[in-house]
Amino acid sequence: MTVTEVTMSRDGIWLTAMLRPVGELAGRAIDRFVEDVIALAHRANIVVVNLVAASVPAPEVLAQALRRPGTMLSGPDKALLLVGADERLLGALRKIGGDIAAVPQSALSPA
Repeated sequence: MTVTEVTMSRDGIWLTAMLRPVGELAGRAIDRFVEDVIALAHRANIVVVNLVAASVPAPEVLAQALRRPGTMLSGPDKALLLVGADERLLGALRKIGGDIAAVPQSALSPA
């Protein structure tokens, strides 16, 4: 499911899009998912990916696949934000570098 929010900014329309994949992100599912993120990156200022309901068996593969949309969404007034990334995915993202912001899964758990 994709949720898109449109607000006005000083410079015109500000578009935020949200993706919430459910199930296992592996193999062809990663390819399809990243194609959707890239399509949104062409149109949105911010793309938020909520990973709470997804499992990522190969975090290095997903991190590598997110490099292109991460690059597309770096710079002023743009961002790719992953919400609910586990420690393995966070480590893979740190290893490849880039401008992908993340809210760790641990930050979402009640204290």
